[in-house]
Amino acid sequence: MGMPTRILKPSGDTKSLQKEAYDFVKIKIMNRDLKPGQYITDNRIANELNISRTPVREALSLLEHQGFLIRQTGRGWRVYSLSLEDIHEIFDIKETLEGMIARWAAKCNDKEKRVSLKEAMKRMKQANTANNHEAWRQTDIELHRIIFSMSGNERASRIINDLNDQWYRVRIGLVAMQGRMERSTFEHEGIVETILTGDGDEAERQMRTHLINLRHELERVLVNLVLPFVQYGI
Repeated sequence: MGMPTRILKPSGDTKSLQKEAYDFVKIKIMNRDLKPGQYITDNRIANELNISRTPVREALSLLEHQGFLIRQTGRGWRVYSLSLEDIHEIFDIKETLEGMIARWAAKCNDKEKRVSLKEAMKRMKQANTANNHEAWRQTDIELHRIIFSMSGNERASRIINDLNDQWYRVRIGLVAMQGRMERSTFEHEGIVETILTGDGDEAERQMRTHLINLRHELERVLVNLVLPFVQYGI
């Protein structure tokens, strides 16, 4: 008796199937369900999603372009392993761009956005007091989203969001480090206060200082506690 024929999902909307494959693989990489150095193939993902290989290949090519995968001839795609140099490059860009975003945000007079920023900061402090790491992390994302919106520069915001996705798998563990959440809450409070007072120079300085502190702490963790014990990087 032969193997049953696999019935594929309708292929009429190729873009939606490509997005489905893209989101499926990207989330697995960010959550470390797919580990650094691990190989995947378009055939495997197509089988898991019950779709054809064409939209999967397009999705994997896009993830390769964005720095999540590396194509290996004859083996498929390998999950990209972040190095310390990658972290340096990411934070060089973040410090410059996010500093400018904070400066631009300080010029925003939109009352609704300013109220939203205050409320997000309040929730961050509450999450810190409750030692709720997940609530704090979600509020951190929301707070920065509001600052990006206040800056009025969507292109810069998209660049930062793409960079944050690339080091997300490292970032989720950093919040849980002893004292990190409290220190970061204090730094964010200073940034928010200077944005709301309209002091662009100080808002940029404080955002850069926050990111420099984060970079140094991340480097210490990676050099001393992570990189010596992993085969393929992070």
